[in-house]
Amino acid sequence: MTTNYEQNKKKLQIPNSKLQTFYYFCTLIIIQMNEILTIDIGNTKAKYAVFNDNIIVETNFFDPLSDDLKQLLKKHPYINKGIISSVNGKINECLAQLENIDTTVLSYETKLPFSLTYNEKGKIGPDRLALVAAAFAERPHQNSLVIDIGTCITYDILTDDDQHLGGPISPGMQLRFKAMHEHTALLPLCTPTYDELKIICNDTVECLQSGVQLGVLYEIKEFIRLYSLKFNNLNVFISGGDNIFLQNKLENCIFASSNFMFNGLRLILKYNDNQ
Repeated sequence: MTTNYEQNKKKLQIPNSKLQTFYYFCTLIIIQMNEILTIDIGNTKAKYAVFNDNIIVETNFFDPLSDDLKQLLKKHPYINKGIISSVNGKINECLAQLENIDTTVLSYETKLPFSLTYNEKGKIGPDRLALVAAAFAERPHQNSLVIDIGTCITYDILTDDDQHLGGPISPGMQLRFKAMHEHTALLPLCTPTYDELKIICNDTVECLQSGVQLGVLYEIKEFIRLYSLKFNNLNVFISGGDNIFLQNKLENCIFASSNFMFNGLRLILKYNDNQ
C-alpha cells in the first residue's frame, strides 16, 4: 500500500531529499499557526507562556501596564488564541494589546472539564480553577488535592467524578513574615530559608523562620492527612512559588513545575475549542 507521501513524490517527480524538506517546512508552518498564549496575573507577578500544541516554547514575567504583550506578538505572529487568569485586575490592559487575538478571560462562567459545587461561584479565584484543571490534565477522573503555596495557601479538591470542592485559604509564607513585621514594633522582616529548621532557636530570625516555615509544613501535613481519610487514593499536588521550601519534607506528593498552571489554562482553552 503506497502512502500519500510516496504518491505525491511520484506525481511531482521531486527528489526524496527536497520533498522531505518541503514537507518539513509545511509541517513547521502548520505547527506555528497553532500557537496559543496563556497568561497568569497573580497577586505579585504576571507571567505568560506560549504553547506550540502542548509544548511551551517561551515563558517569562511581564508588566501588564507596559507593551510587553505587543512585543511578544511581534515575536510570535502565529498566536491566534489566548486565555487570561487574573486575581489582580489588569485584564483590560492585556486585552487592549491582544485586540486581534481570540482571548478567553477565565471565570466561573467558562466551560470547564469539571463541575463547581461552590455556593458563591462568582467569587472563586480563576487561579484555583486553572490549578484544578492542571490536576485534571495530569490525573483525569481521580481524587486529587491541589495545594498552592503563593501569597496565600489554597486547598482544592478534584474528585474522581469530576467535581471541584473548595477548601481552606490561609496566609502564605511571605504574608506571615510581613504580618509579624508590620504588626509588631521590634520583629524584623524575614524571608524563607533553605537551612535546617529548628524548634530550639538561637536568634530572632531563626525563631521567625522556624515559626513560619514549620507552621506551614505542619499545617499542610495535617490537611493532607484529613483529606486522605475522606478521599481514597488521593493524589497530592504541591504548586506555587514557595513550594520549593517544602521539597523533601513531604512524602508521597507531586511537586508541580512552575508551568503547572499554564498547563491547566491550555487544557481549558482546548476543552472549549472542542465544545
